[in-house]
Order: sequence, then structure tokens, then C-alpha cells
Amino acid sequence: MVEKNEKKKKRFEDAMDNYERIRSSLKGLYDIVKIVFNEKDFYYLAAIDNLKGLNESLIEILKDSHSPREVRMRLREIEFDEIEFDEIDYPL
Repeated sequence: MVEKNEKKKKRFEDAMDNYERIRSSLKGLYDIVKIVFNEKDFYYLAAIDNLKGLNESLIEILKDSHSPREVRMRLREIEFDEIEFDEIDYPL
């Protein structure tokens, strides 16, 4: 039983690590879009909508695969770390 819980915990940790890497990539794309387009430009708005959609879809996949409570708690940790270390206001 303990081994099963450890495997589940490891799987969740791996999923969150992957999510954090993907989210970092989404932020990189956001930076590029922000540099290239004016914030009122249609392409800027469309790109931001798509980046937000990808992020939300990833969160839903995590919730379907793991306990929604676990996912919410980890996402709060990620957001807290970003607020603490990052002064840029990202939409993701």
C-alpha cells in the first residue's frame, strides 16, 4: 500500500513539474507576443486568448488525472512563488 501511494505521489510530482515547464514556455510566448504586438492589436488579443486556453486546458487535464484539491494547492504554491520573485504581471 505504501509503495502504491509513493508511485501516485511521484506521478503527481512529475505531472506538476511538466506543468511548470509548460507554463514557463507559455510565459515565454507571452513575452514574445507582448514585444511584437500592440496590446490593442487583434493578433495580440487572439494570442493571449489562446495562451490562456492552453493553460486552462492543462489545469483541467491535471484535475482529471489527480485530486483537484492537490492540484489547486500546488497551483497556489506556484502563483505565490511567482508573486514573490516576479514583478511582471503575466496573464497566465
